[in-house]
Amino acid sequence: MKVDGKIGINQAIMTMMLTIGITNHVTVIPLMLSAAKRDSWLSVLLSSIPFVAWACILSFINTRLHQHSLHHWLRRTSGKFVSYLILIPLLICLYGMALVHLIDTQTWTTVNYLPRTPEWFTALVLMGICILAAFGGVAPLGITSSILLPFVAMLGFFVAFGNVAKKDYTLLLPVFQDGFPPILHGMLYAGGGFSELVLLLLLQHHVRKPLRLVHYVTMIAIVIILTLSPLTGAIAEFGPIESARQRFPAFEQWRLLSIGKDIENMEFFAIFQWLSGSFVRISLCLMLLTEILEVHTPKARAIVLTLLGISMIIFTSLPFSDMQFVTFLTKVYYPLYLLITVLITLVIAGIALWNRKREGNADHDA
Repeated sequence: MKVDGKIGINQAIMTMMLTIGITNHVTVIPLMLSAAKRDSWLSVLLSSIPFVAWACILSFINTRLHQHSLHHWLRRTSGKFVSYLILIPLLICLYGMALVHLIDTQTWTTVNYLPRTPEWFTALVLMGICILAAFGGVAPLGITSSILLPFVAMLGFFVAFGNVAKKDYTLLLPVFQDGFPPILHGMLYAGGGFSELVLLLLLQHHVRKPLRLVHYVTMIAIVIILTLSPLTGAIAEFGPIESARQRFPAFEQWRLLSIGKDIENMEFFAIFQWLSGSFVRISLCLMLLTEILEVHTPKARAIVLTLLGISMIIFTSLPFSDMQFVTFLTKVYYPLYLLITVLITLVIAGIALWNRKREGNADHDA
């Protein structure tokens, strides 16, 4: 194994699977079910079409970066002012990704298995572990992801196939009962999940070999599967109405799982799945935040990571209800996140295209 502070392509994909998979399992699915109900699985399929084209744009940008970090490349090609205009929204998105999932994890933990534990303590313990992981850098995080993901995936197959007898996939039909508007509404949240692939641009310079188009398209396909499997499973097991009422449909599927007549209540496996994804997601966001902020010395990184963690814990302690949080995700966070990431991607692609033409003209003049 090479010791160069970088990770392999497979490790990068595994890290992204845990990072994006947890939010598509946990946060996005309830929003899509509330918006599109029975047709929410169509929202995933239809939204994947434009995002395949978007993956091609990400791949084009990736080739122009030549494995340099995005923030350094932007500063070199477009100047400090333009780079700040692009990077500040990305910083806000990274912070929001970590914070939203920390709140979701805190709520789920309190509701399901630690009702008497103070919420701030749950957030403090998880954030402390994630700060240590973020301080260690991308290589240990990639290795940890490659260890955790096989177990997370096997448990996913276990619950999916273990509940086959309880599923009725005819509940996915008929389609378009309420017309196209609900599906379009659900596509907004599915697109929010797909758009998190922009993290690959921020991570690509830590990968030993250049990422290619096939890797971006593969990640789109993986995200489709990671979203469709628990989504269709929830509809097939609980029906479109009941699944839309559930706060965490993917977790509820574990409650149905049993082996024979004597083994049941295996929800503790879901705890491992959830915390594995939460750990990798929050740690990666914290690490990328310090990197874009160009905090290099160990002491400065420790201080910045600690301040970021404390600020998130303070946000989670504010007096808001879970219904207010879900409303925020529905009406503010995901629409704004989708808009910001797509616009920023198009702007960066424009800069990359302009820079390529400028280099071509310079070579022609020479």
